[in-house]
Amino acid sequence: MSEPGKREEKAEEMNGEPGQEAGAGDSVEDQEGTVDELSEALREKDQFKRLAQRTQADFINFRKRVQSEQEESQVRAVRRFALRIIEVIDQLEAALAPAAAEGADNSWLEGVRAIQRNFASALASEGFEKFECAGEKFDPHKHEALVSTPTAEYPPDTVIQELRPGYKHRGEIVRPAQVAIAVAPPDDQPEASE
Repeated sequence: MSEPGKREEKAEEMNGEPGQEAGAGDSVEDQEGTVDELSEALREKDQFKRLAQRTQADFINFRKRVQSEQEESQVRAVRRFALRIIEVIDQLEAALAPAAAEGADNSWLEGVRAIQRNFASALASEGFEKFECAGEKFDPHKHEALVSTPTAEYPPDTVIQELRPGYKHRGEIVRPAQVAIAVAPPDDQPEASE
């Protein structure tokens, strides 16, 4: 069969009637159905696109959250380790106190002081800072009151002595300072009425 004959056959198969071109005999209802299907497909495409964008944004947020949690976990681990080192520094400082060091060999004392300075330097290089608090108003986030001393020399709730130093890391308190605070002497307190 020749080429033109094949084309006519295909057109007849598509339309069911010989001699009609495809789409020429479609009814208005068929055309509306095709338009409805096309608009439905476009609507679904937009839906899937929005869903893909939301999923991508959720994944990006999830990745950021996991990364942030990992960083926080690392900081907590470093702080736990640093607190152990700080305890060693406290013990070295106690060993170097004048009363404890009395009668000790000077070269031995210098060696212990060098070790203490190395530990303090290692902490400082990682961002840990010792903070002073004598004379400050008592802050429960920053201080741990171990002793309260009645005195008129200082206003009540003032830190009058630091018993153990506190440390900060990146602006956050990692170990509160243990302190003695002033309280009003018993004479200055008003008597309770009966």
